Amino acid sequence: MIVKTVNSYDIHIHGQLLRVIEKNELRAGPEGFDVKKLLLNEPRGSKYMNLLIFHEDEITGGLTVTLDSITGIENEDVLLKSFVSSLVDRGRIEKKESYSLDFNGRTKKYGQNELIETPLYEVGLTDGLYEVNHKKIKLVETGLHMDIQYITSIKKEIEKLNDSTYDYLVLSNDGKHATANKNNDILPYPIIEVISLFYRELGTERTTTLNGDDIKIQNGRFEHAYQLISNSQFYIDHTDIYTEGFVIK
Repeated sequence: MIVKTVNSYDIHIHGQLLRVIEKNELRAGPEGFDVKKLLLNEPRGSKYMNLLIFHEDEITGGLTVTLDSITGIENEDVLLKSFVSSLVDRGRIEKKESYSLDFNGRTKKYGQNELIETPLYEVGLTDGLYEVNHKKIKLVETGLHMDIQYITSIKKEIEKLNDSTYDYLVLSNDGKHATANKNNDILPYPIIEVISLFYRELGTERTTTLNGDDIKIQNGRFEHAYQLISNSQFYIDHTDIYTEGFVIK
């Protein structure tokens, strides 16, 4: 028996997933089910979903936003900008010169012309590690092929090189690269701090990520127009054999 229906929509930005849900959809969750956790873990067991929950103030029109992820939030501003852009495109909010978000107690402001591109960060170097946007990056040139069919070898190399000194480890070979976080989770989509490193320090205007996405940099800016994946309804069914799960339509 279906005990609750949750409406959402999914987008991706260069392969990075973002599920968008209005806070009202989470009200009156059935007993025994963590609706937020279920939305974050569907497709069941995925660790790459980012979940954005928003609320619009009925009087001021202000937007309050939270972001959650299993592996940690990457490309924070890119995700938030893409969310705002999607609301505008869907007619959910009016198109304006600028937008303001209340995000985790902080105010984020974005101009209309900033929603689909972001300037790359400056890069520093300290004790052999690059520093970009307060993130430490370890860059390693490797002979490994940076293609998904070699994922097992790439994972082993990442585990071997992890010395707990960095936020991101980047393996690079022949115009392609793979990025992992400090927990050895491979991040197959582009990370703006890594793209900034390639552009600012190595003069790279074109690189390919592990998911095969070809990233081109123009005028020192990272373009990130989102793509709609689906409009979805999730059904919580108390007869699900896994006890906590969704049937996706």
